Amino acid sequence: MAEQYLELPNFPYRFDLLLDIARRNAYPARMIVAGDSLWRFVGGKLLCFSQDRNVIVVTGPALCKSDRPQLRDLSRRILGLDRDLSAFKAIARRDARLWRHIEPSLGLPLFCAETVFEALITLIIEQHISWKSALRSQRRLMRILDCGVKAGGFEVFDFPTPGQLAALEAKHLKPLKITNGRINLILSIARDARDGVLDLEGLRHLKPSEAYSRLMSIKGVGHWTASNVLGRAFGEYPYVSHNDVALQSAVNHYFYQGAGEKSARQVVETLEAYGEYAGLLGHFILIRWVLDKYPVAH
Repeated sequence: MAEQYLELPNFPYRFDLLLDIARRNAYPARMIVAGDSLWRFVGGKLLCFSQDRNVIVVTGPALCKSDRPQLRDLSRRILGLDRDLSAFKAIARRDARLWRHIEPSLGLPLFCAETVFEALITLIIEQHISWKSALRSQRRLMRILDCGVKAGGFEVFDFPTPGQLAALEAKHLKPLKITNGRINLILSIARDARDGVLDLEGLRHLKPSEAYSRLMSIKGVGHWTASNVLGRAFGEYPYVSHNDVALQSAVNHYFYQGAGEKSARQVVETLEAYGEYAGLLGHFILIRWVLDKYPVAH
């Protein structure tokens, strides 16, 4: 085993909050918390992340020198070490009503999925079902493909590649307990990504608006999925997920004390008053909702 070190950024960064969110996953698979450490696969390697003063300590297999820069860059992106939220925090602090709702979750990094493929497939699974049910289905997917490794009494999963997923048939995904339409969509995207018809990683080189349009052009992908892929894969939140029922409940609860309607219109009218930060605000309102409503699961 070898150690590497990632310097913490100058802007507020709370690794402890990242652990707190991960502990609330009812069916953990990609991010496993053990004590004050976070285990997950990065670049096909099982790594352990922990904080020691002003650095994130990365423990994992000894790597050749040529592999280390890629692994370091991937880890920084996944852990949100390069996404400075200082400007957003300054805007929020000037609004007392807003600040009291999101201050508990600020400092939480904009952690990301490793690939756009992972972000898209997990979000398709999450369409129209509860968060807990979606987490259960995602873990079943990784178990079907035998992507897990046992470490220290728990099992950590890597996410399947497009090729691995494309090799399956619809009957293999029945244990996910999602609709046939979503099963077929997942397999179609996996096969197109495997065959080079769909270049998902290439979306990283586009403006968020262009990446959003490309995602929306995929049959079966709507606003909620496309906008959340930008957040989950890139840490970008240019759009408000107004049709997210959890966000509708959260906005109604925090801004209106549960009075009035829980609706997309209420979300839009409330959040879009904050201009370019509306989507990011929606993200942090949802994080606050998770912290308040979901108990630590493990």
